[in-house]
Amino acid sequence: MQFAINYSPQAEKLWRAGLIQVDLFKCPDWPELVARAGALHKVYVHCDLYAGRGEPTDADLDQLARWLETTETRAINTHFAVLRSELAAEEAATPETVVKRALRSIDLLGERFGNDRILIENLAYPTGFWQGDLMAEAVDPAVISEIVAHSGCGLLLDLAHAILACEGTGRTDLRGYMNALPVHALRELHVVGILPEPDESGVRQDHFAMTEGDWQVAEWAISQIRQGNWRRPDTLAFEYGGVGERFQWRSDEAVIAAQAPRLYQLAKSV
Repeated sequence: MQFAINYSPQAEKLWRAGLIQVDLFKCPDWPELVARAGALHKVYVHCDLYAGRGEPTDADLDQLARWLETTETRAINTHFAVLRSELAAEEAATPETVVKRALRSIDLLGERFGNDRILIENLAYPTGFWQGDLMAEAVDPAVISEIVAHSGCGLLLDLAHAILACEGTGRTDLRGYMNALPVHALRELHVVGILPEPDESGVRQDHFAMTEGDWQVAEWAISQIRQGNWRRPDTLAFEYGGVGERFQWRSDEAVIAAQAPRLYQLAKSV
């Protein structure tokens, strides 16, 4: 399993110095950053697409095709999000509606790239972006499993999002929740830390340093892959750090230096 980390100047510095090992830099879908990081090392692109929230434009599809051809991007990811406020008047707020909207988005991408090259990512619930507007059905394992079964797409499992979805929907069995997801179709695993305390909106934020609880979840997830209970994904990505105002205050070089090697070893243990 390959180990990836969010591209950041701090991660680049540590990698250049030989203090961390990285198979891939993970980049947002920003062409200039992808080009810059790709001139240094192998990269893949994580897209800002949302299954169930509209249609990708032709220009988007052309850019995605270029990244599939010129980077280590193996599949196009799309986050699973259906907002209550975006439902048409004739659409009922039901699991069936959520599945239908997601499948329409996936199939539009699949017409160009093939559904087997699409990954659907689970989200946190609620989210800091949409608060109560995100439909809870979008984080239901049965709904996500139905989408994967009908579309043939793969699963991108974000462990932090799974933790937060359980907390937000009142579920207490995190392991049962993740095992109920379509882990037989697992293609990519995202790992990052969550703040222990909620913010002013009552939401625990992720994309922070790993805590002991986060490590326990990550190690358990890797054990499921080792035991053959989950499909072995192609990539484990550490989603700490980044570029720009959103990440400049949470791209601590010391955190990367301490935690990336441990996650690298976990990835290579499979």
